[in-house]
Amino acid sequence: MRTAFLFFFCFTLLVTQAKDYQLFEENGKYGVKDDAGKIIITPAFEGLGWSDGSFSVIGQVTGYRNQNKWGLLNLKAQRITQADYINLVPSGGDRIIAKKQIDAISSKMGCIDLKGNTTVPFKYDGIKINGLQAIVFTKTGSQFNYGVIDLNGNIIIPLAHKNIFTIGSLRYGVQNRDNKTALFSESGNQLTQFVIDSISTFVKNKAVIHQGLNKGIINTEGIIEVAPQYRQIKLNADGTSNARKTNKWMLMDNHHNIITSANCDELTPATSGYIVENGGRYGIWDVNFKSILAPSFKQIQHSEGDLAIVKQNEKFGLIKTDSSVVIPFQFDSLVMSQKLVRAQENLLGKPSWTLYDIYGIQKSERSYESISEFNGKFFIVKNYGLSGIMDRYGKETVQCVYDSILENNDDQIVVIFHGLYGIIDFKENWLLPPQPKRVKLIDEYHYLLLEKDDRLFKNFDGDLIYFTDNKLSVNGQFLREILPDGTEKEINFDGVTISRTAPALVDDTQIITSEYEGLRGIKRNGKYGFIDSKGRLRIANRYEGIGIFSNGLAPVKILGKWGFVNAQDKIVINPSFISVSEFMGDVAIVKKEKFGLVNREGELTLETRYDSIQLLNTNRFLLVNNGLLGLADEKGTVLIDPRFETLEDLGNGFVIVSAQNKYGVLTQSGLSTIPMIYDWIDYLPDRDQFLVKQESPWVKLNLN
Repeated sequence: MRTAFLFFFCFTLLVTQAKDYQLFEENGKYGVKDDAGKIIITPAFEGLGWSDGSFSVIGQVTGYRNQNKWGLLNLKAQRITQADYINLVPSGGDRIIAKKQIDAISSKMGCIDLKGNTTVPFKYDGIKINGLQAIVFTKTGSQFNYGVIDLNGNIIIPLAHKNIFTIGSLRYGVQNRDNKTALFSESGNQLTQFVIDSISTFVKNKAVIHQGLNKGIINTEGIIEVAPQYRQIKLNADGTSNARKTNKWMLMDNHHNIITSANCDELTPATSGYIVENGGRYGIWDVNFKSILAPSFKQIQHSEGDLAIVKQNEKFGLIKTDSSVVIPFQFDSLVMSQKLVRAQENLLGKPSWTLYDIYGIQKSERSYESISEFNGKFFIVKNYGLSGIMDRYGKETVQCVYDSILENNDDQIVVIFHGLYGIIDFKENWLLPPQPKRVKLIDEYHYLLLEKDDRLFKNFDGDLIYFTDNKLSVNGQFLREILPDGTEKEINFDGVTISRTAPALVDDTQIITSEYEGLRGIKRNGKYGFIDSKGRLRIANRYEGIGIFSNGLAPVKILGKWGFVNAQDKIVINPSFISVSEFMGDVAIVKKEKFGLVNREGELTLETRYDSIQLLNTNRFLLVNNGLLGLADEKGTVLIDPRFETLEDLGNGFVIVSAQNKYGVLTQSGLSTIPMIYDWIDYLPDRDQFLVKQESPWVKLNLN
């Protein structure tokens, strides 16, 4: 199921960019200036621009906001329409997608022109502009009905379909209630029967269709040029295609074109190619699936350039891809990084580590109990349980006499010696003799001594610069101290206080949140509110609970329900939710019986019908229902219904999904581009390619 959407394509013919006209604010009101700074519209409006937060001038017209509703305004500050619209968003040309309240409980979408005339009637729940046409839908109960209209509101494809999507210039994919797709022209003519499971976007008048487990090729007239009989098809620029029926591994580019393929049991990406396994033996392919080391080894632990760590006769060695041996097969473990190899063998039941270069030359002067990387420049080495430092040339620059090596910069090293903390230089001179307080390096001149009850800031001359029993941290070239009343001090490295926030409220006031957007949460007399950075009460402590400010709004709890207030203590979204998150961009996660998304106007952009909603690091939302996963965009538009067992949003417009142990790839709008027929799919971001596994060789097809 999808929620109402607001899509648009960007045209530039009539749009004057914000570089020509600039939005400005004065005393909480908005106006417009030109490039020369001349005021075109005086600052007298609650908001200017468009309801999606953007600002532009289109044909000397922009939007204005009044009492949280929108209307059209010209550059003479004359109102073209009243502020009657919930949303106004440019769609390209002279059309504006609008949403307005129809009655007490419902709102609908339509289009207006720059004169305010209605060009598409307000009777749709969603509109997606496509050139001079638009995909629209209405919702009845839980059923969506999709169709296509022109921008004068004339019906081109009736609103009777489960889904409609564009698949190239002047072509639509139309999905019926049985989840089958047919190809339609821009004039509404049906070109195929509803027998297609999915169809790709057209490339040079050709598209790949998917029926069952097989693929074929169709042209823009709906004629099938290659019958669906192949498991995968690659369209080539010369009019030919590569297709496969049986075998295992394929490499695809970001357009899902197969670059090459070959047979093997397992395939693992490596630094400069792939480690392959056939019949229990391992070899190496390059990035083009060309064999550079035949599968003859029991294990390949690492591959980089023309070198590989391989296992033979239960021992590891380092070889070149021409099979010449660099480090002999005598070690129980090899670790390669930054053109050095750490080699370990068991001697008399104890580990013994030695450092080699990639030419097989031993660099360390002796063996150690352990060798571990340290800050990319050195190695920490251990002997008899004591630690020292070895450089990358194998020289032991600090003897193995210390309990631990903790941290270092270019000149100093923090160590533990006989249970005490100290600082040495690389000549092992004591800069801070061993003492019981924990030590933290600040820079080449200063350090902190830390204990539970005190913090001492000192220099390497031994001078005490600053002392406190409060929490102390380093912020750039300053110390930051958190005082008991919640206020902060900044102290320079000379020990001089350079700033301090004003004292917070006293008596029984508790600071309960850090400062966000200039306000921090407090609790006083059992109720919650907010103070500013100077400790002044800005939002009265009258709430049962609060969250943090984000994008101008903060959650508050009233009479057991959560809503949102702005920084002026105005309730913007009425308290009606069991729980809420802070705002993440334009929306927040809310819960009634189930979870949904609400926008800054308090509208549910995603109905509360999901078991869980999570924000992904791609700024999209993971939807969970009955253990199945889907995806919504940052505004709450459902891109993919929850119907998959796994879902990975790659952040590049593509999503890897799986169901019943089969994997495929969708666009972020839910269009299938790699069908769910593969046993495994991985994305290689460094190569911008997909690696897939399934049975099949390739044949060359001539479409003629």
